[in-house]
Amino acid sequence: MTTSRKSEKLVEIHEFSVIRTPTGSPPQLCAECSTGDAILVTPEQAAAVAQVAVRTIYRWVDLGAVHFKEAADGSLIICLKSLPPGGIQLNEL
Repeated sequence: MTTSRKSEKLVEIHEFSVIRTPTGSPPQLCAECSTGDAILVTPEQAAAVAQVAVRTIYRWVDLGAVHFKEAADGSLIICLKSLPPGGIQLNEL
């Protein structure tokens, strides 16, 4: 009589990003998010986190698909929590 054994292994992968500001001050928080912990970043940083092109971030802004704010210098800052999950593309919105 032969005995068969079955084993399972669970692997967890944790990923995080470090967001730095040029002045070293903490990033601004998104006023539109109710959680109070959503930070605003540059479109380039948002694109890196969402793993999409910067152009896609600007398309999402044009469509109103993400929270954004215009900074004092006229540049855009994007809410990280409002980024679509899984980096959906424009034709999927």
